[in-house]
Amino acid sequence: MKRSLILLVAIILLGSCTVSRDSRTPGPELFSSVLKGACYDLEGNPVEVDADYYLIYYAADWCPYCTEYAQELKRTYAQLQKMYGNVEIIFAGHLRDRSNEDLLSFMAQGEYAFPYLKFEFRERTNIMHLVDVPKFWIPGFVLLDAYGNVISSSNGEDKDAYYLQRPINAYQTLQQSDCASCQK
Repeated sequence: MKRSLILLVAIILLGSCTVSRDSRTPGPELFSSVLKGACYDLEGNPVEVDADYYLIYYAADWCPYCTEYAQELKRTYAQLQKMYGNVEIIFAGHLRDRSNEDLLSFMAQGEYAFPYLKFEFRERTNIMHLVDVPKFWIPGFVLLDAYGNVISSSNGEDKDAYYLQRPINAYQTLQQSDCASCQK
């Protein structure tokens, strides 16, 4: 009887234990570690980024729609930082870019406060291949979570599926859902 009681208590205790991940057990890699040392500001200073969400921005200085969107983008970035603070916009450029000068030209044109991913880090970070679409329309965004999982993209299978604000709207919806669930 005593032995069965001890066995029963042991089973209950073991069944109710939670398993914590050991520091030696590999887990999903944070996207901030993928970006480590790859992001810079307009002045050429390294920027360490660590956010819950990332809006990867694709654009080019030769794109008239991208330059027209500049003021709205700066307002949107400031608003998202002020309202939520857990998102970072990172400029990735365009597939036609050939060097950091192409990226810096765009950054300087808009005097953007957010960082850009240096050209030489594109392959290591896979930043230009986050979505599998025949053509990525610019300006465009891809929304990622902290682990680099794609949540939303401006693009779709064709130009008719393109919607610039889709990732920003998805991010705001996530934030509002989080706020609503916290208030319950």
